[in-house]
Amino acid sequence: MKKLLIILFLLIGTSSFGQTFTQTFVDRCTGDVKVVNATFVNGSATVAFYNKVRTFTYAEFQSGVLQSWLLETYNWWNALSPCSTTTQQVQQAQQTAQAAQQAASTAASAASAASSAVANINIPSPPPVSTPSVPSSSTPPTTGGSTPSSSSSSSSSSSSSSSSEPKTETKTETKTETKTETKKEETKTEEKKEETKTEEKKEEKKEETKEEEKKEEEKKDEEKKEEKKEEKKKEEKKEEKKKTMNPVQIKADAMAMQNPMGGYNAAISFGASQSSIFGDVSYGANLMVFDNLRQATISLNRSKVIMDDSYNVEWIESIATSYGNNFGTQSISGSFMKLKPMGKKGTIGIGINYSYTFGTLIDTPMGSAGYNILYTNSYVFNGGKLLYSPAIIVAQTPISFTVGKGQSTATNDAMFILANSFTYRLTKRFTFNFGYTGIKSTNPLIPLISSFTIGSKLPF
Repeated sequence: MKKLLIILFLLIGTSSFGQTFTQTFVDRCTGDVKVVNATFVNGSATVAFYNKVRTFTYAEFQSGVLQSWLLETYNWWNALSPCSTTTQQVQQAQQTAQAAQQAASTAASAASAASSAVANINIPSPPPVSTPSVPSSSTPPTTGGSTPSSSSSSSSSSSSSSSSEPKTETKTETKTETKTETKKEETKTEEKKEETKTEEKKEEKKEETKEEEKKEEEKKDEEKKEEKKEEKKKEEKKEEKKKTMNPVQIKADAMAMQNPMGGYNAAISFGASQSSIFGDVSYGANLMVFDNLRQATISLNRSKVIMDDSYNVEWIESIATSYGNNFGTQSISGSFMKLKPMGKKGTIGIGINYSYTFGTLIDTPMGSAGYNILYTNSYVFNGGKLLYSPAIIVAQTPISFTVGKGQSTATNDAMFILANSFTYRLTKRFTFNFGYTGIKSTNPLIPLISSFTIGSKLPF
């Protein structure tokens, strides 16, 4: 019954004329139409469906062997199609390999930058210790006090005799006219005083208003000065950030990525990265677009190098998030890695990842969680011009679940990844890179998947 429902769902039309068999399938992922023709000549027919070819007899056609083979091939394709979780896991594995190689180069650059920074630090020498001198004991000089001579002077008091004079009484007669004139003058002076007072008050008010206006102008000037100071501070902070950060590196890669079906798809990758002068913090962004213009991924990452007091690299923490669109099937994933550099012995690390898949082609959204264990190292050849960074990664996604329904599935299949990255420095600013990544899964349906990368980097 289940096979019958699948046949009815996939089958658009089936027609048989004599010894000719025709069946049409519609691919839910890409929307392509697949027409299967089987023309039986001398009792047999060769059928090609997706990447598989097989010869059937007419008796096998009548017994249903041909139909079951078509369904088996379609299920195989459906499990490895660009919309499948397998393809998304392969893409995540490739991103994990790139992140591991990036972390290895970050650790190497951070270690070299830290060692050069320590060598350039000037430690001031301590000042010479001087012994304090003990002063010699000396008798303080005696000071003799001289008593001033007191001279007594006798003052003679002279008595003055006052002669008595006779008093003359003068009678002045004041006229009323002079009184009235003096009163008028007094009133005039009072009026003048009041006028002067009012004028003084007006002048005081004018001065107060002028002072207030001056104060307001001064406040405005102070605010403008503060705004200018803040702008200067912001500009200084920006300049300091620019001084503490290395130039942005732009890279462009042309990739040939093998799909699970065995064929190759071309893709172009554009990336930008920037790190601090000491290499302790780095940021990156990457955009990958496939040649069919129906597959694209964009990712953001940040790496933080943790050092001890002696500027030795202890840990590297890397966090990344990405968004992908495969023929309308969308996915959002996030990952976190923690790596331990061991100097010349390389770098080991462990990471966890999560993925959420949704879209119109998926009946119910799906989620998955996994982990990866990696080892990577960097080797320098040809006088420092050639850098080789291999990475070995084991990735597993043991849990997959359907969002909203509570259904989950578990698997023991794992992916083994071998990533090889070669970087050749042509000039001080321009580098050329080449890479190969091989992915092999324990799932027998997934073949060995290879991808090749060629590109360049240029700082700005």
